[in-house]
Amino acid sequence: MKLIKIAVIAALVVSGSAMAFPFHQSAENSTLKIYQQGVNNNTTALQSDAKNSTTEINQLGTANGADVGQGSDDSKILLNQNGFANNSTIDQWNGHDSGVTVNQNGVQNGALVNQTASGSQVYVTQTGYGNHASASQY
Repeated sequence: MKLIKIAVIAALVVSGSAMAFPFHQSAENSTLKIYQQGVNNNTTALQSDAKNSTTEINQLGTANGADVGQGSDDSKILLNQNGFANNSTIDQWNGHDSGVTVNQNGVQNGALVNQTASGSQVYVTQTGYGNHASASQY
C-alpha cells in the first residue's frame, strides 16, 4: 500500500511540474520568469501597472502555448519557443517605450502580437519552416 501511495505522489509531482498557472503581477521593477519543457505546456502571464518590468518565458518542446499580457511603461516581454507546433499570443497595451521580442525555432510555430504602446518596438524572429507570425501596432 505504501508503494502505491508513493507512486501516486511521484506522478502528481511530475505531472504538476509541467503546468504554469495563470499569474498576475502588478509591482514596479518586477521580473516574471517562466521555463517549461515538454509537451502540451501552457502558461498565462499578466503584468499590469508594473513600470520598468520584464516578463520572460522560455518553452522547449511540442505543442506548448503562451498567452502574455502587459500594460506598463518601460517594460518588455521576451518569449522564446523551440520545437514543434508552439503558439503564442502577446498583447502589450497602454505603455510607453516598451518592447516585445519573440524568438521561435522549429516547425509550424505561430506568433500573434498586438501592441498599442507609443514609442515601442516589436521584434519577431522565426527559423525553421511552416511558421507563421502576425504583428500589429496601433
